[in-house]
Amino acid sequence: MAAIEAADSHVLEEKKLAVTERLQKRQDDRQAELQKKKSEGDAVTRREDVTKFLDNLNEKRQALEDGVALSNQLEKSELVDHFDSLSGTLQKLQRYVSECTAFLPSYEIRQAQETISNLQNQIQEKRDELLPKKKFAFSKAKKTTEKKVEPVKQQKTNDHTDEIDAAVELAACKFVKQTGQTLTKDSSEINQKDVALVDLTDCTIKLFGAPSAIHMFNLKNCRIFSGPVSGSIFIRASTNCVFVLPCQQLRIHNTYDTDFYIHVTSKAIIEDCHRVRFAPYNWKYNTLDSDYQVSGLDKGRNNWDKVDDFNFLAADVASPNWSVLPESERTLSWD
Repeated sequence: MAAIEAADSHVLEEKKLAVTERLQKRQDDRQAELQKKKSEGDAVTRREDVTKFLDNLNEKRQALEDGVALSNQLEKSELVDHFDSLSGTLQKLQRYVSECTAFLPSYEIRQAQETISNLQNQIQEKRDELLPKKKFAFSKAKKTTEKKVEPVKQQKTNDHTDEIDAAVELAACKFVKQTGQTLTKDSSEINQKDVALVDLTDCTIKLFGAPSAIHMFNLKNCRIFSGPVSGSIFIRASTNCVFVLPCQQLRIHNTYDTDFYIHVTSKAIIEDCHRVRFAPYNWKYNTLDSDYQVSGLDKGRNNWDKVDDFNFLAADVASPNWSVLPESERTLSWD
């Protein structure tokens, strides 16, 4: 009797186990089906996102190309604002492309960046055609002088006004609102001190020594030379300049058509910049080695060609906003 009951119990357990397994399989199948539908839905969503992105890109591309074509019909007095507006719109478009790289296939990212690059070239070529630049040269620079410049309150010119005002106010050494000058500071004036260069046009600045930081804003057609900077260099709103400088950290904003000869121990960072080029630092002067010792910079570590573009986040595609300065175009001696 006990044996029969044990057998019945065993059969019952097997039936329960079979039912449990069927229920689990049904649940697993249901979950798999739901996951399949979710994956299909995600794929559809991604395709829809890509389609929407391409539609937006083509619409904005057409608007910019129409704006370039419109340039031929405008008065010369209107052209500067017109081209600035086109460049601003292009910056927004590039930021939009960068924000969408998370869901875009690599091919679409490359195509989008090619579109951005083509638009940049179209705008620049039309600007050069209708607003040709004056020749950028320093062969006829005004006499060399050394001036002490009194602090000048910076005008409200952009969103970083307070930051710039503070940098100018706190800087131990500064050159402000100068045109056509060659200006110098030596190590006794700038070693381990903050320097500010603001509102300079057609100037050559030479900083012999080891500053702690340099803040630069609104420089046009200038050449800036510096000894090793132990901290950071900040550059904003500068155009058609040459910077020759070593530092620990370099931040560049809103700067165009400018060449950088740099020694940087971290990485250069650019934001809202176009047509900026980089080469290794190559300025030489008598006390350079001792200034490196004062600054603490590692002469053996130079990331001059490693640049992070905050407007371009795609890791597998090169940013169109900066490039390496070809060796054939580099200045080898600054004397």
